[in-house]
Amino acid sequence: MISKFFHKIGKKKKSTKQKNVPETFEDFYQVQEKVGDGTFSVVRKAQHKFTNKTYAVKILKKSQLDNQKQLIANEIEILGNLDHPNVIKMKEIFDTPKKIFIVMEYVSGGELFNKLQQVEKFSEHKTAKIIKMILLALQYLHKNKIVHRDLKPENLLYTEENDEIIVKLTDFGLSKILSSRDMMTTACGTPYYVAPEIIKREPYGPSVDIWSTGVIIYVLLTGCAPFYDDSIPKMFDKIKRGAVTFPLPEWDGLSKEVIEFIKRFLTVDVNKRITIEEALEHPWILSEGINIENLK
Repeated sequence: MISKFFHKIGKKKKSTKQKNVPETFEDFYQVQEKVGDGTFSVVRKAQHKFTNKTYAVKILKKSQLDNQKQLIANEIEILGNLDHPNVIKMKEIFDTPKKIFIVMEYVSGGELFNKLQQVEKFSEHKTAKIIKMILLALQYLHKNKIVHRDLKPENLLYTEENDEIIVKLTDFGLSKILSSRDMMTTACGTPYYVAPEIIKREPYGPSVDIWSTGVIIYVLLTGCAPFYDDSIPKMFDKIKRGAVTFPLPEWDGLSKEVIEFIKRFLTVDVNKRITIEEALEHPWILSEGINIENLK
């Protein structure tokens, strides 16, 4: 299945025949400006030379990967098996002696994190639209036994045109494919968004993505993290206790429905935490974040 995406390229050989046959990544794509980067990669726009279509390409230098090769292989394996409108799609991979080029669909708005920095916070209406797309993506992933494990605004691509919002999940390096009886134990994720069961080193399952989604809702509506502290150990203690508060002025004017909604995500007891199906049927999602009381 994954092999259909690969172009394995060795050292380019000189040939007197078929001189114009494309062989390398550069033969197919014109690399353009940088649109993002990570610890081990840079992401750039790239235009396909024969179709003129724009893509995003993640470029990894093999000399810098060290012990990250398994994460890259994991991400490629997962992306190659996903097909959902709210999950980034992979087009092809060029594996060269020095670099790996992962070609993916391009989302013009960039990271949701960058958009949040520009606007500082979103309305309930826009937040509800964003969260519904995240929930639909997670529903698809979890049905396919995939847990993302690193949900955060930096790993969500966002664009908006004429009030139409599109959100796509990306960066599956820390994701995990589960068997029917698997529980995970590896401590991973980003501190602000990590679920309490991971901090406690307890076996955990797909509901860690639900917790992270609750943190994202809080962040999008206020521009603040629900469990922030200058001390990581103190912040982790707040997370383990589920000590979420809704202080003024950040929560002034926001609906009771969304506060109740967030609390159900940020529930320490996994068995009482809201499910994706329950969240998709919640009145706040169904009303798309419009406070009915304010319209009376």
